[in-house]
Amino acid sequence: MKDIFTVLGYDIGGTKLGVGLVRSDGKLLGQARIENKDTKPEDILPQMVEEGMKLIAENGLTKDDVRAIGISAPCPADIPNGILTAPTNNQNWRNVPIKQYLSEHFGIKTYFDNDANAGVLAEWFFGAGKGAKDIIYLTMSTGIGGGIIANGKLVQGASYHAGEIGHMVLTIDGPDCPCGLKGCYEAYCGGVATAKRIQRELADQPNHPIIKLAGGKLEDVDLIALEKAVRAGNDYAVALWDEICLRNAQAYGMLLNMLNPEKIILGTIAWAAGDLFMEPVLKYVPRFAWKETYEACEIVCSELQREIGYYAGAAVALNHLREEGEFQV
Repeated sequence: MKDIFTVLGYDIGGTKLGVGLVRSDGKLLGQARIENKDTKPEDILPQMVEEGMKLIAENGLTKDDVRAIGISAPCPADIPNGILTAPTNNQNWRNVPIKQYLSEHFGIKTYFDNDANAGVLAEWFFGAGKGAKDIIYLTMSTGIGGGIIANGKLVQGASYHAGEIGHMVLTIDGPDCPCGLKGCYEAYCGGVATAKRIQRELADQPNHPIIKLAGGKLEDVDLIALEKAVRAGNDYAVALWDEICLRNAQAYGMLLNMLNPEKIILGTIAWAAGDLFMEPVLKYVPRFAWKETYEACEIVCSELQREIGYYAGAAVALNHLREEGEFQV
């Protein structure tokens, strides 16, 4: 019988911070949310400790009952040292030694990784990747990130930058990407990039259906408004959606032929839009992948969906414990 124990996880987002108390068998014992929009670390860090302690107490536990703490963090970050260096989604967090802070305040060993790696670990331990040895997870919302499990091990890379799938270049001299490259996958399919493209292309059409679906404000146009317009049959929206699906399929085909995974697990847009997204993508993927790699892989939606943030930090802790021989998948 496997040893069942408890870990505490934190998932740091641009507007919210998720806290999850998770058992090693996947049971979510408790969760909390901390608002993290335009906040400073000195205000948030004590709240992180307070909410974590509260979840522990509410479950009749003490700090001594928590085996480890895990942190899922946005990049750029100093992963080995657990420092938030310059996250793009919160300008106030600069060179914050969050791993050290939590470790010292709880007296519990603490681990740190980027949010895409945490996502693939969460799906591997608790979601759509259970039982597989070779999987890829893609975060697909404002931007596109990736986490890779190869032969049962998280791929970190020589400088801890493995999995930056959103910055594979799909087209030479394609659209500018905030990362500094041109033609990145994220520049074609990321939520922010897509919204900016629509805003640019519809700037002189204030009565366009997409703008109306965004509440009448061009600056509020996003993927949700685009999806609604596609479902309503708007020609511009349908053509753009088809192009996005094609580019996603191109990226998946590259991953299939490079890494030959058992599963590619897709985040937000895939499960939020459902068949509207998945059907055209799956139709296009064979154009970009060998038959052998395509047939060996399932391309599926995240099982954890909106709950993934409450498992992500815990999964970071569990993976480190696994590598240290204290936990078995």
